Amino acid sequence: MATTMMASAAADHQEPAAAANKKKKQAWEWEGRVVSPVPAATADEAWALLSDFLAFHRWHPRVAKCRLAAGTPRAPGCVRYCEGVVVDDAGERPEPDWAHETLLEYDAGNRFFRYEMNDNNMGFGVFFATFRVVAVPSAAVGGVGPPEGEGCELRWEFECEPVRATPREALVARLQAGLDGMAARVQDHVLASRRETVVVPAAGVGVETAEELIKMQDNSIAV
Repeated sequence: MATTMMASAAADHQEPAAAANKKKKQAWEWEGRVVSPVPAATADEAWALLSDFLAFHRWHPRVAKCRLAAGTPRAPGCVRYCEGVVVDDAGERPEPDWAHETLLEYDAGNRFFRYEMNDNNMGFGVFFATFRVVAVPSAAVGGVGPPEGEGCELRWEFECEPVRATPREALVARLQAGLDGMAARVQDHVLASRRETVVVPAAGVGVETAEELIKMQDNSIAV
């Protein structure tokens, strides 16, 4: 009798553990990475534009708003609110996609940050993502190349459980399209900045490049 009770207790103990392991495995069922090259920009140039956790809307073509919702800007633990572009479908204006996302890790030296999606209206449950800017060899683009032939690529890595009503292929395609749009905007910005100079009409100031002036503006906090 005692042996039966012990065996039953052991089985009861194993069931929650097995369920927890199954849940943990399910949470990471989807993992992947999308990559988009920015051959005209150095990694430092691209990171200077994309490193602001609260400036997602400036570079992602499908994000209309991005602002601080809680915490200290750029510090791990801060939360941003992102809202998507509203698509007017046959005169109807549906509710835009939105999400709160928490910054988990920020490493300027290695040019990456990691975050977690929290409450949202897009069907996401557990979702972690890492955004990176990585230096890669590159040739000139449009006659204007990066210094010493060094370009970069953007990488968006994700770990998540299956998204409700969304096939994995659709999620990857959505991330890829967004990253391609960001890469195109960054490249256009860098190429235009290299071709232009701005004369600052102030005594003793002289000439500064548009890249330097715009970089200061683009690193402001979007709240």
